[in-house]
Amino acid sequence: MKVWHAIEVEMARVAETAVAGQLWAAGTTGIEVSEDAPERITLRAYFDRAPEVEWVRAQIGRALRLVDLPEAAVRRLEALTVADQDWLAEWKKGYEPVAVGERLLVTPSWKRDRAQPAGRLVVQIDPGMAFGTGTHETTRGCLELLEKYWRGGALLDVGTGTGILAIAAAKLAPGARVVGIDIDPEAVAVAVENAEINGVADEVELEVNKLASFDGAGFDLIVANLTADVIIPMSADFRRALAPAGLLVASGILREQEGEVREALFAPGFSVIETRPDGEWVSLALRAV
Repeated sequence: MKVWHAIEVEMARVAETAVAGQLWAAGTTGIEVSEDAPERITLRAYFDRAPEVEWVRAQIGRALRLVDLPEAAVRRLEALTVADQDWLAEWKKGYEPVAVGERLLVTPSWKRDRAQPAGRLVVQIDPGMAFGTGTHETTRGCLELLEKYWRGGALLDVGTGTGILAIAAAKLAPGARVVGIDIDPEAVAVAVENAEINGVADEVELEVNKLASFDGAGFDLIVANLTADVIIPMSADFRRALAPAGLLVASGILREQEGEVREALFAPGFSVIETRPDGEWVSLALRAV
């Protein structure tokens, strides 16, 4: 039986981005998030081989200092070993059906039978090795803004991950053109599988590609659930891929980064029409002007 190695970190919620970044840098194959309390979470990162725990601890400490957070923001960090069958059971525990906005219900396959859609559009997502399950504040913010502003036409999902936003867009506006792109082939493979499960494989184009390839494409709406450091250098590319007066929904932005992101997107001609905060994150809806 395969044994997974893991590092479990209990921390203040505000430290999530810094800690998760170092766990990915250390080679984790996936991170499970447990919502312990409004201001506290636990991350469990899985590894194929035993990680260098003290090195990871030191890198996390350095990352915290760089964002002006005390090392005490991490309450506990320990190494674990988990049997493969136990890992699968524990991983699945973390995902429950979640209602988003007024029209959507996101559920994993193993909870589909227990989900109660009550007239909602069901988006079935199994995360696999990609980000985006509907439970994270950034994904939820994007889904809520899509529900509000997406009325059909052509949509581009940049950094599609599990495909959740592209799939939701296809369900919210049947017959529209929906394109999802990611630079990670594994993420695109997960998104393709999820599109098939949701019955929208023929309505969503999913491919390994970059935003710059869509210069002049004239999308009516672009959704980008990324991070501030990725969004900022792509600001002009977003504008060039949009139709006149097109909309951009951007998330993955920490509250303290909002001003910097707004400034970067203002330069190529975006105006903010809505700001949607959720926890330590903020999602933005912007119009090309």
